[in-house]
Amino acid sequence: MDEPIKTEDTQEKVTPHLVESVSVEETPQTSSKAFFIGLGIFVVILVAILLIPRFFNQQPQTLTEIHQETIAEGIDSETRYVYNGYSFVFYDNLWYTQIANAITGDLYNVPLHFGPKNLTDIVITGDLDPFFGRLPTSNISNYSYRYYLTFDPQDPEMGYVALASGELTQNLVKTFNIAPVSACIQQGIGCESVPIVTCNSTDAPVMLLKSGSPTLVYANGNCITIQGDGPELVRATDRLILKLYNVMI
Repeated sequence: MDEPIKTEDTQEKVTPHLVESVSVEETPQTSSKAFFIGLGIFVVILVAILLIPRFFNQQPQTLTEIHQETIAEGIDSETRYVYNGYSFVFYDNLWYTQIANAITGDLYNVPLHFGPKNLTDIVITGDLDPFFGRLPTSNISNYSYRYYLTFDPQDPEMGYVALASGELTQNLVKTFNIAPVSACIQQGIGCESVPIVTCNSTDAPVMLLKSGSPTLVYANGNCITIQGDGPELVRATDRLILKLYNVMI
């Protein structure tokens, strides 16, 4: 008697064969796709390794390079701008511009506490020429181009007087080779070994640093008075310096 056909056994033999066939056909495609994905990741990593150091290892710009860029691109921002052809850059909490020495022609980065945009309200009155006209003939010392830089030793704002004095001295020495001779308008602490000089006591050139209001610079004969209360005295000093540089009128 014939045995019945086992349908389940037949299916068991066929099904594994079909599954195995499908797996063999898909393997090359999967391998190729994985290869290209891996290659793409490798290329991205390689490019990152080559380019990232360019962004993080760049040398910082020098002040001269920043000045050149500011003028070339006409940059006008809160931290750098061009004023009357001069670049001004706020760097390390000071304003810098480049000025050539009047005698040697060497270019200097000169520091100021204020840029010209912050000084336009300060008025300079009188004629500065008599002061500078007396520099070559002054007998203050054996060296030419000397002037008396005088102040009141009892000035209540001595900190700002000292700051203004340093700013003025550094700029005039560096760019004009004009050095001060320290003086006081009266006796007091710190004035024991310096001459007593006022605007009216000598024909030599004199600059007087004086606390007071309003903020201004005025010239009278051989004397230039720089006046301002607190930081305003420094602001008036910077206004005079930029006038001497012909940056401001």
